[in-house]
Amino acid sequence: MNSRQLQYAVLLSESGNFSHVAESLNITQPALSKQILSLEKELGVQLFDRNRNPVTLTAAGEHFIREAREILYRESQLMKSMEQFGSGDKGQLVIGITPFRSAYLIPETVKKVREKFPGVQVKLAEEGSEALRKNAAEGMFDFAVVNMPVDESVLDAVLIEPDRLALVIPESIKTDFSVSEETDFSLCKDIPFVVLGAGQEMRQLFEKLCIHSDVRPQIAAEVVNLTSAWEMACAGVGATLLPLQFVNGKRHRNVTVVKLKNSFYLRQPAVVVKKGQYLSAYARYAIKLLTKGED
Repeated sequence: MNSRQLQYAVLLSESGNFSHVAESLNITQPALSKQILSLEKELGVQLFDRNRNPVTLTAAGEHFIREAREILYRESQLMKSMEQFGSGDKGQLVIGITPFRSAYLIPETVKKVREKFPGVQVKLAEEGSEALRKNAAEGMFDFAVVNMPVDESVLDAVLIEPDRLALVIPESIKTDFSVSEETDFSLCKDIPFVVLGAGQEMRQLFEKLCIHSDVRPQIAAEVVNLTSAWEMACAGVGATLLPLQFVNGKRHRNVTVVKLKNSFYLRQPAVVVKKGQYLSAYARYAIKLLTKGED
């Protein structure tokens, strides 16, 4: 039994299709089948029920895959911990984060990490919140940024300062809002809005705010990301709801930014790491930047 066979078995358990796994590994299907059969023969048990399509795990297979994942994870952690001895400050920093937050939370952190560790390559794994929690628990990232709560029996969590909502209003839309004061969202009943797509976190927050404030919004446009929403507002299409941290990094063009009352996110963001996971010096530095800032 070797690491390659463990990897093949794990991938097959996820896909349930020999040909798909073989294609992803750039090997032939017979070669993959031979490796799985050899593994089962060595173990003396059948791991996969091949009479079903897709193939499924037997009871013995379910136990084996759980242990195989842990072994592969430990191997990857050992390799990471040894990188510093062979390559100094070189390596790869993998950060799990939603596209929603990567647009404004990560760029400055990446810049500072690269300044301190120029040999480090940063990779952003942009996924939805549920996928981030699952993959962080499996040690797929150096760390991830997710909303609380998380399973703290599996993940260590360090809180980040909550984002705050801001209303970005084109100057062409006349309002009675005072820029110097926080505004109640209930005053936005007659304003056209630019919103993110259904299911996105920012859209969900917008809808909750509308319900709470008894606002039936006029939707002028629906876009896919924060930058597009900002550009639409600057073009005068409609007002949009954005994180204040995102807005503060932009040059205001024909828009007014208004802070909202009681507009802190209901969900608390945090940096999460699988318990016991090895953290490189550059991963620890990135986490420090996100949670505390530089000394």
